[in-house]
Amino acid sequence: MSLPAEPIPAPGFRIISGKRKPPANDQRYEIQFRNGYVDRKASYTAAQLVWVHDGGPWDVVAVREC
Repeated sequence: MSLPAEPIPAPGFRIISGKRKPPANDQRYEIQFRNGYVDRKASYTAAQLVWVHDGGPWDVVAVREC
């Protein structure tokens, strides 16, 4: 079973650099992974995610602020 994929960045999302995490705050994000999957079931704070890319399919590559 494969996950649904969308073009990167998905509509309304912006690409992130993958070199550092955003400033600590209470902002919540919807995320898109390198494999194109957009997690539409949950939102995350900056502290909950790994922002530095390792080249894997589950790197967070695009975000949309909630």
